[in-house]
Amino acid sequence: MRILMVGAGATGGYFGGRLVQAGRDATFLVRGKRAQQLHRDGLKLRTPAGDATIAVHTTTAADLTPYDLVLVSTKAYSLVSAMADFAPAVGDNTLVLPLLNGMGHMDLLRERFGAAHILGGCCRIIGELHDDGTVEQKTPLADLTFGALDAATEPHMAALQAELNVPGFDVVLTPDAMAAMWQKWFVLASMNAACILARGTLGQAAQQTYGADQNRAILAEAAAIAHANGYAPHPKALDAQTKVFTDPASPITSSMYRDMLRGAQVEADQILGDYLERAHGTPAPLLTAAYVQLKVYQASRPK
Repeated sequence: MRILMVGAGATGGYFGGRLVQAGRDATFLVRGKRAQQLHRDGLKLRTPAGDATIAVHTTTAADLTPYDLVLVSTKAYSLVSAMADFAPAVGDNTLVLPLLNGMGHMDLLRERFGAAHILGGCCRIIGELHDDGTVEQKTPLADLTFGALDAATEPHMAALQAELNVPGFDVVLTPDAMAAMWQKWFVLASMNAACILARGTLGQAAQQTYGADQNRAILAEAAAIAHANGYAPHPKALDAQTKVFTDPASPITSSMYRDMLRGAQVEADQILGDYLERAHGTPAPLLTAAYVQLKVYQASRPK
């Protein structure tokens, strides 16, 4: 398959780099500084399993022709401009696999390209793009889950799974991609709220008086909203998250909290705002408080 990677940050850089390493025909659609870094230095990966520098191909919007797969990993707030760029890559038989946070991007993609082209998908990786262009995978966790949302794409799923099955991350073909996306969104909303309110790691919050109780309450709010939408977290998954959120030694922070610390733009509306919009009357005071803090940060951030 000809694969177009839209974005080469912590997510797209890692998964796309592993695809190229395994000999897949993957090209990166990138702009400006990132394009210069990739041309000059290659794609640099720093991972628990070892470091690598990978020679990659890049392209521009003006040079695009239809691809078999477009794998989108931009920040959610950049999707509209990204769609305008990669639109020439979406032909009659192209599959579009988004790995964005939240759920609002699905409506935008379906409206622009048609539901028959859009897959459901999400990934898990704790990573960071450094200023020098290095993509750092901070823990061994790396997986990609996807599935068909339209009967027209179902026959292509086995071939796509084989194409994405490369060393460096796990691939899961799921019969219920929306459930997988909601599960990730529940975790993201909870983790971001916990780190934003505590201004620290999950463990730093759990060490404080009432901190573990606050983290449990955040999880309960997020789980209740997911339940109200028909995607309640599995009890085992909720139990596992509770252990992580109440572990005083946990070093975990959310990517949005790290973005805020360095003064960058954040996905407040896409991760927490949209989640609250779907609350259907479910009380969520802690998630709301975190969202308000993020909106104040956005309003005061230099443009």
